[in-house]
Parts: sequence; C-alpha cells; structure tokens
Amino acid sequence: MYGGRMLFQRYARLWIGLFLIGLILSPAQTHAMNDNQGSIQQGDALKQAQALSQTVDRLYQHVLEGNTNLVQKDLVEVNSLFENAELQKLTTVEGIHALSETIIEMKEAVARVQLDPEDWLTASAKLRMAADSLYNTKQPLWLQYHKLIREELSLMKAETQKGSPLGVKQAYERLQDHYEVIRPAVIIQRKPADVTMIDSWLSYAGGLVNAVSPQSAQIQSMIGQGEEMFNGLFGKKKDYPAMAPLDQVDGTWPWVLWAGAFIVIMLAYTAYRKYRGEQDGYKKVAPKWKG
Repeated sequence: MYGGRMLFQRYARLWIGLFLIGLILSPAQTHAMNDNQGSIQQGDALKQAQALSQTVDRLYQHVLEGNTNLVQKDLVEVNSLFENAELQKLTTVEGIHALSETIIEMKEAVARVQLDPEDWLTASAKLRMAADSLYNTKQPLWLQYHKLIREELSLMKAETQKGSPLGVKQAYERLQDHYEVIRPAVIIQRKPADVTMIDSWLSYAGGLVNAVSPQSAQIQSMIGQGEEMFNGLFGKKKDYPAMAPLDQVDGTWPWVLWAGAFIVIMLAYTAYRKYRGEQDGYKKVAPKWKG
C-alpha cells in the first residue's frame, strides 16, 4: 500500500513538472525555437550551395583550360553535391528543376564522343550561372549580362533605323543566346511570371524579325517593350511596359481594374452620403413677423 502511494506521488510530480514546462515554453517561445531550427537548416543548405558553386567554378576554369579529365572529375563531384544537398530550401521547384537541367546538359556535353569546345563552354557557363545564383542572392553573376543584352537591343534599334533586317536578326539571335545562358539562373531567382514574360517576348520578337516582310514600326515598338522588360528583370526598373502583347501580360491586370472600379464607387457613395447628410441638416425655420 505504501509502495503504491509512493509510485503515485512520483507520477504526480512528473505530470506536474511536465505541466510547468508546458507553461514555461509558451507558444511564442516554441515558435522561436522552430524558427531557429529552420534558420539552422537553411544555413546548412547555404553551405551546401556554396560548396556546389565553388566546385562548378573550378569545373568552369578547367573547361577554359581544356582539361577534360579534371572536368569529368569535377562533374562527378557536382552531381554528388546536388544529390546529397537540401537545396530546395533555397529556391522553388522550378529553380531546382532548372539547376538539374544544367547538370544534365553538362553531362551530355561531356559524354559526346566528339568533343565540341563551344558546346562544353556554353553548358559549363549555364551551370556556373545557375549554381552561383543559388548561393549568391545579392550580386549573382548573371546580372552582368544586362550590359550585353542592352547592347544587343540597341543594335537591333540601330539596324532597324538603317533598314537592315539581317542586322536586326543577327542582333536578336545574339541576344537570345545570351539569355539562354542565364535563363536557369533567372528561374532560380525570379518569379515564374517574370520568366514567362521574357519567354513570351522572345517568341514574339522572333516572329517579327524572321518575318518575310518585317515591319519597322512593329519592330521598334517590340524593342521598346524588350528594354522595359529586361530592365525590370535585372532590377534596373520596376515598371513593365504599359502596352504589351496579350501573351506577355500576366493574370493580375483584371484585379487591378476591379480594385480601381471599387475605389471609384466607394468615393462616389461617400460623396452622396455627405450630400444627403448636409441636406438633412438644414432645418426649416419659420420667419419671425414683426408686429
């Protein structure tokens, strides 16, 4: 009997202790602990991304040197880092998919029987931009391509003014090549809507410059839209062109129109209520006759 009472007291003290711990660890503190754990996990992911970026940089240098043996060795290490890392904490599903595609493209370039230096260089450059953008969020390498793309847009404009369709087409193709190198990095760091907008513009521009009889006015307008879009993509300007082809516009504009209409209606209703209030506030006063 005495042993049962002692056992009961021990369990009682245990439950009271757990209850007090629950009171001490308030929801806010628990949330802070979860945030701290999440920060630690993201910090580990950043370290893994840094290791991946450094390995890819080394691979890129070996490609420039033409050292195929070291390139293959680096690629094995890149593949291992990618498979074992928790990089999904640093980007979207689309971003991870884009990074994966650059690794696959590099593998395919290395696996080809006939070595193509240009193919190796392009694939390694895309992989380098993508890996860097995953780790380097503030000043990634791909932002340096803004100058190249801006120069090609300026050349397109100049060739259009000179009436040279071939010059416009060549400048457009170079611009497209530049963008293809940084596109995986863009997917990793930018919103899907931004990537879709640029892809749509490139498709629209390609149709214009490759037309049998290209229209100068349309090409000039298209170039202006491209300048605005790329400025926004590279963080040089926030606003996108007001007039753009429908396939370049995302789904947010109807909500903007509805919001504007709602505000106008509310202002009109408020003015009406104020007017009625003033009318009701006037009291009729009988005239005072002097006797």
